[in-house]
Amino acid sequence: PKNWPAGIIYLTEPAYSSQLGPSELSALRQNDGPVNGPGIINTLPSPLVKITAITSPATHPAVGQYGLFAARDLAPSSFIVDYLGYVHPASDTDESSNYDLCLDADCGVGVDATKMGNEARFTNDYRGIRPEGPNAEFKEHVVNGERRMSIWVLPAGKNGHRKRGIRKGEEICVSYGKGFWRER
Repeated sequence: PKNWPAGIIYLTEPAYSSQLGPSELSALRQNDGPVNGPGIINTLPSPLVKITAITSPATHPAVGQYGLFAARDLAPSSFIVDYLGYVHPASDTDESSNYDLCLDADCGVGVDATKMGNEARFTNDYRGIRPEGPNAEFKEHVVNGERRMSIWVLPAGKNGHRKRGIRKGEEICVSYGKGFWRER
């Protein structure tokens, strides 16, 4: 995709560590899940997003870096993109990574997009960007019997304050969670 960094492998499917054992692999496979949920566009590069250099405002915490932006209007509760990367056991964790998400806490499996991934690796935390909070969330779903972490537009909410979803050109922001910031 446009603005993809040199030296980072672009993935269209997860890359699995050879250190994943049978129990970990079994935990990642779901034979009872849907192939794809309704309305999921799983084409990569994704037509729903674009990687954009962040040049302003100067107060943006990722200024001089990149962010993930909506390429079209995205409805509440809609799928945006899978978070692809190197799927690994806890014993194969890169402690210096800022791109490692927990995929299965019970068996210690994560997905790391430091050296390989897709557009989702450019999703920034909302802090310092959106005072109203995140407009998207990490959520697990099943693709062809395989558990994946993905990014979804937040639901409209009980009072409907997020009913417009994410507008074209708007930065897609999630909450990395308190644990991420506690480790920094």
